[in-house]
Amino acid sequence: MMHPMSIDGGRNILLLVCAVLCLSLASAAVAQAEEASVPVQIGTKLMRGVTNLVTGAGEFPKQIYLIGQKEGWVQGVFRGPLEGLGMFIARTVAGAYEVLTFPIPLPSGYQPMLLPEYVWQPEPASQLTAPAAEPAAPMLEPTNR
Repeated sequence: MMHPMSIDGGRNILLLVCAVLCLSLASAAVAQAEEASVPVQIGTKLMRGVTNLVTGAGEFPKQIYLIGQKEGWVQGVFRGPLEGLGMFIARTVAGAYEVLTFPIPLPSGYQPMLLPEYVWQPEPASQLTAPAAEPAAPMLEPTNR
């Protein structure tokens, strides 16, 4: 007859300890990934700058599509290329700035100058929704005295 804490019981405890250890190491890795080291932030800024320099022209079709989705395809066809030109210039200038200043933590903490960081990323939710119109003032009815 085997004792309950014999080989099988010890194996279960060992598996439990390994599982707890793996979970704690995984959570530590996630916390470390959120706080990237300075060399990693510098490299990210340089690659983001080079990428935005090269892919800035992608703003033309992106803006045509986004404006077409929000305001209709007629607006997308006519106004989209103009907004695409503006975003192309903005993304290309931001990319050049990030390439030239990649070792310097500007903006603060090597943050991106544009959101979204890359042309292929979705727009932030705040830019997708149109600003809410203020409700009209209630009409006052004339009173008969």
